[in-house]
Amino acid sequence: MSEVKSVPTDYGRSRLTARTRWRATRRGKRDGRAGVGPEHYARQLEHGLRMALEDLRSRFVTRHAAHIDRVHAESARIVTEYDHRREDVPAALARFGGWVSQWRTEVTACQQRGLALAACADQELAHYEAAHTRARARARRRAERRAERLARARGDHRTEPPDVPEPPGPPEWATAGPALAAPDEIWTGAPDWMLDDALVRRALHILEQRIGPAAAAAGRGERGTR
Repeated sequence: MSEVKSVPTDYGRSRLTARTRWRATRRGKRDGRAGVGPEHYARQLEHGLRMALEDLRSRFVTRHAAHIDRVHAESARIVTEYDHRREDVPAALARFGGWVSQWRTEVTACQQRGLALAACADQELAHYEAAHTRARARARRRAERRAERLARARGDHRTEPPDVPEPPGPPEWATAGPALAAPDEIWTGAPDWMLDDALVRRALHILEQRIGPAAAAAGRGERGTR
C-alpha cells in the first residue's frame, strides 16, 4: 500500500515536516533493500501533488467566489457604460481596477502556496532517493561479501566463483533519478484566474486604454462611487 500521504496536511509552508522526512527515508531504505526502483514512489508522489494542487485551487476559488462575482458584475457595467451608453464613469472604472488588483494579489499568494507544495514534493523525493541509494549500495556490498565467503569456503580464492552470480550493477536510474513534473502554467503564469471571460477581457482593455497598460496590468484603481 502506498505511503505517500496527503500533501497539504503533511507539508509545511515551504519545508517538509519531520514525519514526512522520516517516512520518505524509511520507504527509500525498504525499496532499496528490496531492489524496487524509485520510479513507483515518484509517480505516487506526483499524483498526490497534482491532487493537492487541484484541491488548493478549488478551495481558493470557492472561498473567493463573491470577489470574482463582483469583478464579473463590474465588468458588465464597465462594458455597458463605455461601449453602449458611451459614458465615462471613472469611479466605476477605478473600483473595477481595485477589485482586479486585489484578486490578482490573492491569486499570486495561492500560486506561491502551490509552488511551495511542489518544492516540498521535490524535497521529499530527494530524501527518498538518498535513502534508496544508500540502501542499494549496502545491499550490493553485502552481496559481494557473500560471494567472497562462498569462494573461500570452496577453497577458491577468486573474488567471483563460477557458480555464484555476479552482484547486479547499478541500475540506470542510479545516476539520474526520476524528477517530478513541474507545475503547469496555472501556477507559474500570470495571476489571471477567472479573468478570461469576454466581458472581463473587454473591461480590462477599457481600463488599459484609460489608465495605461502598466497600471491596468497591476489592476490599480481607487474605490469609489460613480
